[in-house]
Amino acid sequence: MMICSSFILNHTQTVDEWTIYPWIHSNCNSPSDNDQLRPVSFPDIHPASAGITEGFSMCAGDFVEVYSDSSHVGAWDAVVTCFFIDTAHNIVEYIEIISQILKDGGVWINFGPLLYHFADMYGQEDEMSIELSLEDVKRVALHYGFELEKETTVETTYTTNPRSMMQNRYFAAFWTMRKKSAAAHQQVPC
Repeated sequence: MMICSSFILNHTQTVDEWTIYPWIHSNCNSPSDNDQLRPVSFPDIHPASAGITEGFSMCAGDFVEVYSDSSHVGAWDAVVTCFFIDTAHNIVEYIEIISQILKDGGVWINFGPLLYHFADMYGQEDEMSIELSLEDVKRVALHYGFELEKETTVETTYTTNPRSMMQNRYFAAFWTMRKKSAAAHQQVPC
């Protein structure tokens, strides 16, 4: 994913510059041969037109290892997590780090489900998994100084062929939370 993202962000000149055939090897659930052979062009917008010119960070590595470094404390105005927080071994640790790296008044925008990638690995060495309900995730976020500004649920898919005869859907959490200033932050019991 990092190689693909880097390629799109750094080597794209125009909208729909690249074409792939993502379903060519998928023989299941195709209504017709044309669906299986259908091309997809990308990107749908030119990355430079998105208005992000500085302060954008994307790096390869473990989130906890990279962003728990003291150089990131209070360094970020916003953190956006998309289909991400459920990749944690310990979601509480992710929330704590997001709180630490945001400036007071900073915004956390989250979108995604709670699939918990390590949930089925109990008993395997070094594969712990803390799996909280959405209600508990929000309660932990409040504990770490966030206040919920907006919240909704969005029906969505993930890496899905929209014409496939089989569809998996998520009812993803979508929120904006703001980190309170240290002076205004009072610990909220979990």
